[in-house]
Amino acid sequence: MKKIIWMISSIVVLFLLIGIMSFTWIYQSAMSQKEQGHEAAIERAKEKAKLVQVEQVETFVGKEKQFIVKGVNNQKETTYVWVPASKNEKVIAKTAKEGITSDQAVQAVKKENTVTTLKDVKLAREGDVLLWEVTYLNENNQYSFSYVDFTTGQVEKNLTP
Repeated sequence: MKKIIWMISSIVVLFLLIGIMSFTWIYQSAMSQKEQGHEAAIERAKEKAKLVQVEQVETFVGKEKQFIVKGVNNQKETTYVWVPASKNEKVIAKTAKEGITSDQAVQAVKKENTVTTLKDVKLAREGDVLLWEVTYLNENNQYSFSYVDFTTGQVEKNLTP
């Protein structure tokens, strides 16, 4: 009887270890894909926008994949650099003071839509239009996205998938 319990326990532990190792491998694989291209984007951003310090890099996937690099330029100004994954597309850099803040983007969305729970605010880009993407839950508890023009503060588009 003790032998059977020991064998069953060993099999359960073995399956748990295999499950944990599989989950870890899948997670690491997914995260490396998300960050793939960050180093090249940082180099392009430093070159084009004269960044002396990089604070953050995020990946945005809309119609085309973009990397948004936040840093400080040689005049000590906070600068955002939109770096397309495609080397054929142009890199666009703007200082933070050339556009609206993330808080101002949220306020613009709240004027037009019912925002029950704010989920995320991040920079985005469609073509040459620089945007803030505001993600939130609406009054029906549905995930919604609003895109606010970085320069003008106008809400460009609202989506509820």
